[in-house]
Amino acid sequence: MNRTSMHEPLETKRMIVREFIDLIQTIPDDEEQATVQKFLRYLQSLLRIKQVVPPVVEIMTVVKHTKPVLFHAARRTVLKSSNLFMLFQLDMSFPLAQERLEDYLK
Repeated sequence: MNRTSMHEPLETKRMIVREFIDLIQTIPDDEEQATVQKFLRYLQSLLRIKQVVPPVVEIMTVVKHTKPVLFHAARRTVLKSSNLFMLFQLDMSFPLAQERLEDYLK
């Protein structure tokens, strides 16, 4: 995703959600190290976004419910001192998370 150009905040969030949907549809739900690392790199990229606050709580909730093996494997990989550790503590209602992400695509 080209995050360096300036977009409207809503359009930037749409781009983030589209990229997430592509990832969640293609990434397998397994404990393979390559899969876990790809997911963690994606999370790092979310934390680097400065133009808007990405819908991280919604994203983590969807991953937790749709890719539980990947979620738990990644959570076990992340150290408590890592900036990613806090992301694995986030949670909300799964239906609400899906609804909020879908709202960005409208």
